[in-house]
Amino acid sequence: MYSVNYVSFSKEDFMYKIVFIALFLAIFSIDINAAPVEVKGRVVEKDNPASPIVGANIYWLGTTVGTSSDVDGNFSLPISEKSQKVVVSFVGFKPDTISISDRGSSLLVLLDKNIELDEVVVKERRRGQYLSALDPVQTTKVTVTELQKAACCNLSESFETNASVDVAYSDAVTGAQQIKMLGLSGAYVQTISENIPSIRGMAAPYGLGYIPGPWMESIQISKGTSSVVNGYEAITGQINVEYKKPFADEKFHFNLYGNSELRSEANLNASYKFPDSLSTMVLLHGENQNTQIDGNADGFLDVPRVRQVNFINRWYKEHRNGGDFQIGVKLLEEDRKSGQVDAFDLPDENLYGISVRTSRYELFAKNGYLLDRPGTSIGMQLSGWYHKQDASYGRTAYSGTQYNGYFNFIYQGNFGTDLHTFKAGASLLADSYNEKLDMASTSFAEMVPGVFYEYNFNLRHKLNIMAGLRADYSSEYGIFLTPRVHAKWEIIHGLTWRASAGKGYRTPMPLAENNFMLASSRKMVIPDRLKQEEAINVGTSLNALIPLGERDVSLTVDFYRTNFLEQVVRDVDSSTDKVVFSDLEGTSFSNAFQAELMYEIFKGFTINAAYRTNVVKQTIGGQLREVPLTSRYKGLLSMSYATRMKKWQFDLTSQFNGGGRMPDPDVLNPLWSAEFKPFTIVNAQVTKNFKRWSFYAGAENLLNFMMDNPVVGAADPWGKDFDGTMIWGPVHGRKIYAGLRFTINDYN
Repeated sequence: MYSVNYVSFSKEDFMYKIVFIALFLAIFSIDINAAPVEVKGRVVEKDNPASPIVGANIYWLGTTVGTSSDVDGNFSLPISEKSQKVVVSFVGFKPDTISISDRGSSLLVLLDKNIELDEVVVKERRRGQYLSALDPVQTTKVTVTELQKAACCNLSESFETNASVDVAYSDAVTGAQQIKMLGLSGAYVQTISENIPSIRGMAAPYGLGYIPGPWMESIQISKGTSSVVNGYEAITGQINVEYKKPFADEKFHFNLYGNSELRSEANLNASYKFPDSLSTMVLLHGENQNTQIDGNADGFLDVPRVRQVNFINRWYKEHRNGGDFQIGVKLLEEDRKSGQVDAFDLPDENLYGISVRTSRYELFAKNGYLLDRPGTSIGMQLSGWYHKQDASYGRTAYSGTQYNGYFNFIYQGNFGTDLHTFKAGASLLADSYNEKLDMASTSFAEMVPGVFYEYNFNLRHKLNIMAGLRADYSSEYGIFLTPRVHAKWEIIHGLTWRASAGKGYRTPMPLAENNFMLASSRKMVIPDRLKQEEAINVGTSLNALIPLGERDVSLTVDFYRTNFLEQVVRDVDSSTDKVVFSDLEGTSFSNAFQAELMYEIFKGFTINAAYRTNVVKQTIGGQLREVPLTSRYKGLLSMSYATRMKKWQFDLTSQFNGGGRMPDPDVLNPLWSAEFKPFTIVNAQVTKNFKRWSFYAGAENLLNFMMDNPVVGAADPWGKDFDGTMIWGPVHGRKIYAGLRFTINDYN
């Protein structure tokens, strides 16, 4: 039986409030992210604007306030009240001094090579991923360079070379995928798009496939609790996706992909810059997988048949006095079918089929202004989306809709100096769910207004302490507080220590977030009311740059512990006939230790090696046990070689996944073992680059490793033993793919 508490106000009243708030904020919305308290820009070579200058020195003339450019040539320089001129310099180039009249503008600095040193060639390859040197939160930035080392068809396939994030199928039938961080479910990772909540609620099971890889400019992966400015939901980490921008260099991009399973994808990005700082961009994605693949001959499709159309259009306007305005719309339609072979092609009621149809429509707006006082700004973020899903799992029907509204108001300022800055503001997160499982209908609504304050002490980027506090009120759970603190200390040059501690909360929606569990004969048992999940996360990391030869080895070691005070337990151990959701009664925790090494062995050849252990335990049925279907360790070895001028690139990644515990099998009729074994996945890709064209080809799962029986009871899907959710490894074998990219930039 499935039921959820019914909230006292009606859906019509709830939606009226959401629409009213959305209309009000659409007029006055202001975005802090678009209103920086820093001068931002990019440093490139004057003779070749496509080549960024890495490590350029940027500072205010006559002060010690400065920074350096990153691997993309980008920089953010804290505003100083003592100077109006910025100096940019780099060895082998003529320094440049720039007068700053409009601190809200974005600078493009073109450095000319120093004639006296023209025999010295200073070059740096753009790294695919790197640890932010300035952020007090442990944050890894994954760039386009890294994303293009694999097919990267969508967000779920963007973490193949990342040691911190695991991606695996949730079941062997629907194609639903989930991420894990610090050994815990992706439900505890806050996934946002340009700092706006995105993949949550009903989007959780299939949402990783809603963000195409060619749309992404970068991904920021943060471990542990994040800033209170972005909300209270990040418990084990935060993943922020930055889409490509209409004002960036890329004017046109086309990507075409196909694989040996006859999956085809096409992506088109196009931007146009109007006069008076107005620009727009269209992102279009089409996907089709309509073949029936059954490599293990169990009668069930290894991959679902999917058709998806995805679209974004956004407009960007830069204000003359600083700040900018953005507005955009996102549209998605997806139809996926799976189950037994020919389930939707033959009129046979005895064939087991799964159909999931999704429609998602989203509107977002941002606007920001710099205030007259240096270092101050105000802003808002606004979004609203509608998500509808109609599904059938065999003879079980599920449908649901979710309305979401979000806005965030932020004031950023300082105490008269760059040493002490702060952010303060208010937010509103509202959700309305309506679900139907067979003949049982339920509804749930929650509104969470909140306020926050965050203080940042920054001593020349050597010592940085960020402390924040949120106070939120849930219409369902009442008032709750979210304290968080982060610290970064550069002990000596090349040795940086970080530490963090904080709380996180989330509202559980068991059916919406776990409807893929319906791909089994298990009955879902969900009580009328579940408690709000609450956890404390503490962590520490040490990053060292160790000189070795002509280059530095980057070594990062970290440890994070997540301790749950309240948690929803998904019990698949007590019975093979049902899955029981209940509030935690006892202890639940996760300990994750990771060591990672990055090094360029010789020019053009880099390696990334990592090892992580997970100890994840939870009180299940009155006993503290390992959480099932969780690998005890993960190893990663990624190697990349690029020839001169990056004409050819070769990438190879190996993932070593440790074994773990399976859910308890039926004692009288055991259909699976008590443990799953370790396994290795190897992926490879070769890329040939031209001025505007790139051709790539590769293989996933080169060793062709597959689970022996991914669908339990596949011979009788209507029987009591059928279960497609006992998944711990790949459900399909070796996959060969190829594709092409075509890009036109402003400078070519």
